[in-house]
Amino acid sequence: MLAHMRPPYERGVGSMMATELFGDSIQWGGLTLITLLGQHRRFEVLDFCYHLHRVNKGDQKDEVINQIRLSKMVERIRRFQLLNNQIFIILTNQLNENNDDDYERVKEFAPPVHPNYANHARRQ
Repeated sequence: MLAHMRPPYERGVGSMMATELFGDSIQWGGLTLITLLGQHRRFEVLDFCYHLHRVNKGDQKDEVINQIRLSKMVERIRRFQLLNNQIFIILTNQLNENNDDDYERVKEFAPPVHPNYANHARRQ
């Protein structure tokens, strides 16, 4: 999600930010997959943007690095974090309403096997 948060280098005629083009649908799509795969906690722990936000909370630096002001980037990270939390809450509520104990959210299927390899596996 870090690439989604990066502002464009040039604000010219042809450059638009991903949020201007797609709104928050990128967030919805990614977070839906994360939720369906049961990786919500892992996402929160390993997301690098959340790490940058926590580090900046500790040191409170406000510098300009590569033409990007840190305070502006951290504020953008915070807004995305709030959006992510709201989306996770909505998805969790919707999935828990329809949750049956025997119901699998994601079914895993074996990959297709080419007939030449299937015959070879039977011989062994």
